[in-house]
Amino acid sequence: MGTKLRIAVIIALQTLALLSMIAMRQWTLNTGTHVILETAPIDPRSLFSGDYVRLNYKISNIRVGEVSGDREFKRHDCVYVLLKEGDPYWQPVSVHHNKPTVPPGHVAIKGDVNYVNDFFWNQETQKSEKVKHINIRYGIESYFVPEGEGRALERPKEGEKITILVAVDRYGNAGIKSLLVNGKDRYTESLF
Repeated sequence: MGTKLRIAVIIALQTLALLSMIAMRQWTLNTGTHVILETAPIDPRSLFSGDYVRLNYKISNIRVGEVSGDREFKRHDCVYVLLKEGDPYWQPVSVHHNKPTVPPGHVAIKGDVNYVNDFFWNQETQKSEKVKHINIRYGIESYFVPEGEGRALERPKEGEKITILVAVDRYGNAGIKSLLVNGKDRYTESLF
């Protein structure tokens, strides 16, 4: 095989890989179940990529004793969190090492255990509690916004509530569909 042909094959394979990643992401956004998650945005700046909002979800920190499912987890474990539709936010019901059966009104979102801790900081009481909890990353922890708008989302005005509309496909993969401010679309993800 000649050098030019090898280079053409490599370029074609790289292009196919990129197109398949885009297609898989778009498939998740188009066919996934829409889930609204409660968030706490933090840290809105990337020197290389521009403004973004780094998101921390209420479902990212799960107290193991308060949900059903598996009890033993370690860092980097792949897990599925079964979420139940709530009003307005979806809530964790159980955590599993393998994808569970998903009943109606529920969705299983896939994530990786970021860390396991025996203590949990309770925001309401401002005290540390001896409760085993796991921190999970779902791959939807950052969202890029137009330049100059990240700070406004990091520190919302009084009375503003930032939430995220996420699409979760049947395999548990999640993608951010929209960033909502007070329940209204502020930014919507689209292919073009």
